[in-house]
Amino acid sequence: MTPSNETVPDGVHDGADDRRHSDVDDSDGDQARRRDVILAIDIGGTKFAAGLVTARGELIARSRVEVERDVGPESHYTSLAGLVTEMHARADDQEVRVRAVGVGSAGPVTRHLESVSPVNIAGWRDFPLRSRLAELTELAVYGDLDAKALALAEGWLGAAQGQPNFCAMTVSTGIGGGIVLDGELLDGESGNAGHIGHIIVEPGGRRCGCGAQGCLEAEASGLAIEAITGRPPTEPTYEIMQRTGTLVGRAAASICNGLDLTLVVVGGAVALGFGATFFHSAQVSLDENARLPYSRGARITPSRLADSGPLIGAGAVGWRGLRRAARGAS
Repeated sequence: MTPSNETVPDGVHDGADDRRHSDVDDSDGDQARRRDVILAIDIGGTKFAAGLVTARGELIARSRVEVERDVGPESHYTSLAGLVTEMHARADDQEVRVRAVGVGSAGPVTRHLESVSPVNIAGWRDFPLRSRLAELTELAVYGDLDAKALALAEGWLGAAQGQPNFCAMTVSTGIGGGIVLDGELLDGESGNAGHIGHIIVEPGGRRCGCGAQGCLEAEASGLAIEAITGRPPTEPTYEIMQRTGTLVGRAAASICNGLDLTLVVVGGAVALGFGATFFHSAQVSLDENARLPYSRGARITPSRLADSGPLIGAGAVGWRGLRRAARGAS
């Protein structure tokens, strides 16, 4: 990724251009910044990924491992711990200092990832992720939903730079979202605000893992596509790419109508893999369903950070946590 001149994010934009708010020591200028990194972790439905993210949003190392199906919680954690250990070794090789751990996880989660219960990782239910990572690394661990982390990244360095109001979505194994209003990333009562995958787009449709019927995740996620078509989402037909885009656009319209938004940024392997067909169908559906004076003209656009977005987002969560801790904020 190309280095950015932006400093680390807090909510999304506040202080983004003010170096006085950075928790990184500026005494040695850019060289000091390059010595400090966040160990970033992305918990997805089919893979765990880890990387090293600088205070300028550079992803300087990364690795991943596939999530095994039908194994217990400790087997999942062992795989993740191996990635974390690898990243620590690569930090030593590159002579950078790991300041903290930042995590973006599929949900539902509890605040700060005290526990995680990703819908598509059956072996993890109320798994105490934050404490286990803190014990492993002996570092502060800061966490949030994966799509909320993506929203931080897109507002910091991506397609929503300079935008105080937008929604970020991930359309991958599952579907999630993060919502930014007036420059602030929304948390909600339990930290799960923006869980767009559970907007009903097909009343009476397929049963979702959450228990409801017709959720966007049950109709348009990677797992849903495989169940509906009998083919992996990496081998889509034109019709399934079009249908997926249409349903995502329908959900995006509900968000834009309800929250007065005009920008939806979409990342994730399914959306980005389906490409122009998906995004054209999504925009047509958004246009058809966002008809209010303030939502008319809303646009849906690909993540500018592509497949680096989730780890940069997890890094952003870590940098945000360090800054808040330095100020004594919660």
